[in-house]
Amino acid sequence: MGRTSKLFYVFVGGLPFLYYVSLAGLFGVLVRLIVRFRKSSLDPIARNTLLLISALLLLSSSFAHDKGEAFLQLANFLPFFLLFAFVPVLLRTAIALEQLAMPILLTSIPINLIALGEYLLKNWDYPRSMRRLAIARWVRRAPDQGRAMVMFDQPNALACYLLLVLGLGLGLILYSRFKTASQSDRALLYSATFLNLLGIFCSGSRNGFLVAISQLVVFSLCVKVNRKLLITGLTSLGAIVVAAAVFGIGGRALSVGSWTHDPRVEIWRFAIDLIRDRPLLGWGLGNYKLLYDDLPISKAYPAFHPHNFWLLLGCETGLLVTIALTLLVGWICYRTVRRLMEGAIEPSYRAVLIGYCLAFWSCIAFSLLDVTFYDARINVLNWVILAALYAASSPAIEPPMRTQD
Repeated sequence: MGRTSKLFYVFVGGLPFLYYVSLAGLFGVLVRLIVRFRKSSLDPIARNTLLLISALLLLSSSFAHDKGEAFLQLANFLPFFLLFAFVPVLLRTAIALEQLAMPILLTSIPINLIALGEYLLKNWDYPRSMRRLAIARWVRRAPDQGRAMVMFDQPNALACYLLLVLGLGLGLILYSRFKTASQSDRALLYSATFLNLLGIFCSGSRNGFLVAISQLVVFSLCVKVNRKLLITGLTSLGAIVVAAAVFGIGGRALSVGSWTHDPRVEIWRFAIDLIRDRPLLGWGLGNYKLLYDDLPISKAYPAFHPHNFWLLLGCETGLLVTIALTLLVGWICYRTVRRLMEGAIEPSYRAVLIGYCLAFWSCIAFSLLDVTFYDARINVLNWVILAALYAASSPAIEPPMRTQD
């Protein structure tokens, strides 16, 4: 499994820059796992729940408002279910989690540096001669004026990805206490991790700003007995708050009105109305945007989804899928947290696993105000992180236990 694991780590880490190449590589890894094991890594409860959800999605698509769109959007779910079902066998140890998280963290360095450059080009009042440069004109013509999005289609997608990386990086910092590393290696780890705060700021995502604060608060609580890490966490927390207060969030000034007059409220109301009309099977995947386009507000505020993952599931797939998927994910998260609280897991494994929990927490929290799984890079990372949590909590895939003194 060594070669398969290494390929898996490389392809996941390369997703931002080698999008289609990495997706093709992950497909090859998945085929290799299926051929070797024939059977998924999931226990009967998880496996049967996932099969039930898949069947309900197919049924919902069969009765969709626009069946063609619904069946097309199944590509955002069914292949990732299959990925989740087989990759836990690659994520059973602390070393495996570190080897997966490290390339993801390192490839975020250029992403954050590009985000800073994009933010400066969009917001900095530089000389006219520089504004005439082709790259400056191209960047300033991009949508979402003032906000960085790098290679992602939308600034919030960039923020969501960087939040996942930030969580993994914080876990690697905790894990580094159990390893012998040079000062340069530690400096690289710290820099790569906290550089994500800069990228999140440049994206201008208020949602990302709040989730990053919550991650740093939990990280600070986890390292309260380590003065150096505690100071690092609190300093980072203070820096992002001060930066937002002084400069706004990615060029967006903070104000009460920007939160209270958010058009998401009207979008949520429309999604709730759709759920009331078709509560069981919904209107079909991808059909929200088709129905929303008929509303007057769609001209002033175009939206492809209701900016809440559970409202999206409810109105597009029905309450049966929404409840089943929520229970499955919640059950995995509950078992993982309970395992962490019991203290039976070997300390180094526990440290890096906390990072995966922080990363998946960002996925859940961000989904309350936005939907980003349409980007396959984010979708892959979400399901891989959940697979790591499953591997840690599943009785069939035991993580290393604390050694007896």
